[in-house]
Amino acid sequence: MTDESILKQHDNLLRDDADVAAIVIREQLRPVQGPRGVFFPPTFAAIGQGKKSDYHIDRLGPLGGEGNRDPGDPERAQREGVLANRCTVDSVPAQANRLEARLLRYSGKWIPRVTIVGSRVDQGPLDLLEVGHRVADAAVRYTANGGFKQFEKALRAYVKGDAAPLARVAPTSLVFGHWDSRDSSTSKATKSKARRLIRSEVVAYNVARVTKRSQYWSSIDPEVSEELGEILAEAKEAASRDTETKNPASQLGMTDVPAPESPGGVIAFGRIERTSIVALSGLRALAAFGKPGANDAPGDPKGATAEPKEPTADPEITLALRRYLFALAVASVADCGVWDLREGCILVRNGTPPEGNLADNQASLTAILVKHTGEEKPFTMPKNRAAQEYLEAAAKAFFSDGIPAPVSLTFDPAGARAAVDVQRGGSTGEPTKKGDIIKALLAFPEWADKETDLKKKKKDDLLQLWRSKQAAAKGNEPVASEGGGTPTTEGHA
Repeated sequence: MTDESILKQHDNLLRDDADVAAIVIREQLRPVQGPRGVFFPPTFAAIGQGKKSDYHIDRLGPLGGEGNRDPGDPERAQREGVLANRCTVDSVPAQANRLEARLLRYSGKWIPRVTIVGSRVDQGPLDLLEVGHRVADAAVRYTANGGFKQFEKALRAYVKGDAAPLARVAPTSLVFGHWDSRDSSTSKATKSKARRLIRSEVVAYNVARVTKRSQYWSSIDPEVSEELGEILAEAKEAASRDTETKNPASQLGMTDVPAPESPGGVIAFGRIERTSIVALSGLRALAAFGKPGANDAPGDPKGATAEPKEPTADPEITLALRRYLFALAVASVADCGVWDLREGCILVRNGTPPEGNLADNQASLTAILVKHTGEEKPFTMPKNRAAQEYLEAAAKAFFSDGIPAPVSLTFDPAGARAAVDVQRGGSTGEPTKKGDIIKALLAFPEWADKETDLKKKKKDDLLQLWRSKQAAAKGNEPVASEGGGTPTTEGHA
């Protein structure tokens, strides 16, 4: 295929008149040790005081049982072709993070590279593709020297209908979603919210819960020392008198400890399935604006009396935007291979016996186009190489001037602390020390490079400047100009 044909191969799905709602991908999986192997779903926080974390299993029918006391009969349900329960193996947010992480290999190449330093102790920089809430994450918002301003500007443009600025600085925030709902100590949230264009999850049906118990045998014999034996006995006695007190010797691994019964995984009698939905209708809802005046017809009057025209969607830029975002979605989900979700939960693609338990007429991987009418037709998902070629072509077309230089942001603990003070309902949330006031002011672009001038001012004057900025923020006004405060760039990531 030529570069032009690679670029245009999916345009029939991306144009405004397309009648396809979504691409639905289904992958049949099994535990790496075999179809009836025990595997471990994630545990979720318990609801209610005194309850322990557990697997998320929805009971769907009379054979699903009623809690741990009545586990139901999922094996019978499978034989009879009905659903007893549904178990979450990898949630939608978890899948989004995993799919986004698959794009890290393209960061700085076909995706603008943004890194954040200083938000983790003794760890290297975080790539924006690794940050949980993406462009709306606290680690991005609370960055020094006005680092968030270029993202805030792009988010405000997105709220007004122009998705291109955000795609140029944080494209995966459009593919996997974001919600900028949190105010900072220096500005109001933009309230920008983007749905996921790709929604994926892994679930298992008709599962039976397995429990486990274990026993730890200490390698230390209390009789090796009379004094050691005495203190171990005292610690055990103290812990037995107060159930809220843990035995310090046990915590240090010096005594035998039996582990109580706990969740030990599940066995799936039904299918284990990953379902991914690429929402083409959502993708086609995105548009990119042209430059002001770009849509004026030749001969339009210009000059002081001409009314400025609002920017409108540019068809060519919009198509380039959609191609690029679709290419990112395809690259994230193409030919995923093994799903190593957590310890005890390695899932591979299912197949026919002896490796799997699919019938001869069952496909381990299917992809279909679902039209607005409900009509379905097969779709061939690109393999890794084809997906990479499409992403390369789409990125070159969208970033006509080249991928932006890498950007490095530095997390600002002082700015984060000020926001926490305000959030918790403190009297004013004001910084009290001169150094802290200067740090807070340096977060505003117009003061970002004027630390020397700020240090010359009196504390009361600095505090007055800070208060004026807070008043502007509470009035829903941008507290800093959109120019200046450009984050530092570097040649690596």
